[in-house]
Amino acid sequence: MALLDALDRVDVKVFEVSFLLAFCLLPFSVAYSFWICILMLLLMYACLVFIRQQKRVLLEAKGRSVLVTGCDTGFGHHLAKRLNDHGFEVFAGVLSTSSEGASSLRARKSKRLHVLQLDITSQKDVDETIKYVESKCGNTGLWGVVNNAGFNIYGDVEFVSIDQYKKCMDVNLYGMIRVTKSCLPLIRKCKGRVVNVSSVKGRFAWPCDSVYHVSKYGVETMSDSLRLEMRKFGVGVSVVAPGSFDAATSCSGPESISRMKNELEVSWNAASDDVKRAYGRAHIDAMYDNLANNSLPGTASSPVPVLAAIEDALINTQPRPRYVVSGRMGSLGIDYLAILAHLYSFLPEWFSDFLLARMTGCDKHYGNGKIKNS
Repeated sequence: MALLDALDRVDVKVFEVSFLLAFCLLPFSVAYSFWICILMLLLMYACLVFIRQQKRVLLEAKGRSVLVTGCDTGFGHHLAKRLNDHGFEVFAGVLSTSSEGASSLRARKSKRLHVLQLDITSQKDVDETIKYVESKCGNTGLWGVVNNAGFNIYGDVEFVSIDQYKKCMDVNLYGMIRVTKSCLPLIRKCKGRVVNVSSVKGRFAWPCDSVYHVSKYGVETMSDSLRLEMRKFGVGVSVVAPGSFDAATSCSGPESISRMKNELEVSWNAASDDVKRAYGRAHIDAMYDNLANNSLPGTASSPVPVLAAIEDALINTQPRPRYVVSGRMGSLGIDYLAILAHLYSFLPEWFSDFLLARMTGCDKHYGNGKIKNS
């Protein structure tokens, strides 16, 4: 039983486990087939997953309260409904109480579902939300907070303005920190949970998308620091990193695509003549076309795996520090971005640069209106 308990606490990514085991089995790979060693690694990992699932113990949801940000649309909206259905008292923060998502939540007429105005870039909104939560939770404290709100701005580093970087960071990173710091006194009271929704994009680089990747990398590292700090208080801190789930959220919706197009225009208009000549207008147009094409109906991923991971982080007696949740991409339904998130830290830069260049075409440009190889 001691061995099972130890295994159950092991919570590292499959590739990290495989790397360590491969190192231990390296001498045997000389004498035996390489593929036999690979098979052994996969079998051992499968056993680890099976043991963890068999020993999974969940807490009772009834009587526990959770604050969720970004509930107008996407994961936050679906999560507020799911947690409400499962017995949680949910404080659903929305950017606008008059939004369609807010109206949909209120239409449930549930006494355990509170729809609150919460712009996470506003300390006033955050303070008023915490005051309301405290008045409802009383001495029991707040069991959990799910920092879900976020958005993206596309563009090359040379194009994106400092104000655009700040705008994205203020929501994706500083907003998360602002809400978390305000919630921690209530969460510490009941030794609850902090769940930060990051992205697999916080684990690797990507051209023309540094704004989002930088913000989500910040979420990852901040969460890791907080998890270590909260150990002495018995508070669990988890990161949930979804893969390709754009079709299951508002990321590829008409409003988001329109907003990102406007941001690209702002970047172009603010750029110097030298930058415009170097990149060419076609470069901006190609970025927008790529966003618009990706928003077309196709292979959609259900948000359920992400919602299940968040709920597990809230009620599992031994929550995992990080949940990387694979979505679906293309006709094969394989989430290449989730795979890259696992592998990226192990790849040498020359290979990862080559791989990303082939995937994105970032080594080509549209200077003077013509595509040229760099």
